[in-house]
Amino acid sequence: MIELKSKCIRKSILPGAFFFLASIVASTHSIAAEIVLSPPALRLMKDPSIVIPADFNYTNRLIPLPAYRNLSGRPADGWSAKFVETRRFASDRSAWIFFRDSDLLGSASRRIEGKPDAFRFWPVGTTMIIEIFKGNAFQKENAKLIEIAVMSKLEVARTSYLKAFYPANWTYAKFNSDGNGATTAATVRDCHQCHSIAFHLTGDLIFTQFP
Repeated sequence: MIELKSKCIRKSILPGAFFFLASIVASTHSIAAEIVLSPPALRLMKDPSIVIPADFNYTNRLIPLPAYRNLSGRPADGWSAKFVETRRFASDRSAWIFFRDSDLLGSASRRIEGKPDAFRFWPVGTTMIIEIFKGNAFQKENAKLIEIAVMSKLEVARTSYLKAFYPANWTYAKFNSDGNGATTAATVRDCHQCHSIAFHLTGDLIFTQFP
């Protein structure tokens, strides 16, 4: 779902964004979106190069769309944004990824032998919003907002054994460009299947690299 090339983290106004009030909450999600998922695997905190199969499931939760923009269209207080020039599997798509500063601050960056980039592990409660555009969203006249995706990392019951591993329990939601909920079981499965690939590339289920 997210990336390959990325540019600039910024808090300023975002060219190409379609400004709307993100205080709209999900109201038309399909109940079918509450499906059972399983982490792609688990990484040991002491040594993230050690991976074991996940032997538990969790239920995808319907996520409301947070108020991540202010009235001027800039990131709301406590939020920042990162531009992604090319979305995975779709060369004519681009995106703005909105993330909370506290989530980035609470994440853990770990170097893994043989990997060119550090792995980043996001804390429980992390929420990311991906505004997906057709065309280059860095320039307003060249892009159209087509959908909004939300990812959030859940807290699930963890035994003392599981506490030794980084959690990888992400939940997903989709919204139309007007902010109305559009989550279905199919979109949840597609999101999870795609982001599970990121587990092997960046350590967690987020494709985009952050400094």
